[in-house]
Amino acid sequence: MALGSYSVVRYSNHLNDQRVNLGVLVWHPTDGLRYRFSPSLDRVHAVDPRAPLTPLKKQLDAIAGELKTEAAGKERLAALSRWFKEGLEVAAPYPAQIQSADEMVEHLYQTLVSPIPEIRRASTQYQFERKVRSALLEAAQVHNLKFEEIGPRKFGQLVVNVGLRTVGNDHKTLWRALSLQAHDHPDRQIAFAKATAMDIRIVRDSEHYKSHRHYVTLQGPKRSAMAGLEDSRAWLGNVADKVFVFESADAVPAILEKALLR
Repeated sequence: MALGSYSVVRYSNHLNDQRVNLGVLVWHPTDGLRYRFSPSLDRVHAVDPRAPLTPLKKQLDAIAGELKTEAAGKERLAALSRWFKEGLEVAAPYPAQIQSADEMVEHLYQTLVSPIPEIRRASTQYQFERKVRSALLEAAQVHNLKFEEIGPRKFGQLVVNVGLRTVGNDHKTLWRALSLQAHDHPDRQIAFAKATAMDIRIVRDSEHYKSHRHYVTLQGPKRSAMAGLEDSRAWLGNVADKVFVFESADAVPAILEKALLR
């Protein structure tokens, strides 16, 4: 057994002080460097529903590329921990007795990454976003409106996901989707509503989107966890022009089509 080291790759949301592990990196003096990342990045939305996933995927690819270079060695983990410190983070390497790099990667992945409960929360957010996107796209095509997915944009030093946009003859509307279905505690529900409200405020204060309407589609929590819904709705309603609350995602298409024609 040799003295090696490992690092955990994670996504951190410093606004609400939460993080989720995405992978592990291992260095063994004989076996070299090994790594394993989660195949699904949707779990990031469990701690930050606003986070764009495409840039994260590119960053993980960059980390993998660094580990495959000929010069990659023990010091590469320390270098990655210095380079990736905001959003996607590589933890400073921990020393560890390692018999096999491959076995260690599998053990760490199963222990620290795979069995993570936040996947359920990420899944509900992702599914609701897909439902809203699909409903808006279909309704826009039927009524000859322009539809586009804008995604992340930089406002000063901040990167914010602008969301979806529909454009008609007399309106321009930005749409956001937020699901609280998997959040049982009122404080958690309100925290995500505040984060979404902050994004809307940043976008609508910008010169380019000042003339747009700002709508939020909100999937409420389970019936047994409704305590925080009104406060969450109030935070969103304070900055959005309209908040549409859905108990069931099945109601999304009909309601959004009516909203588009207002």
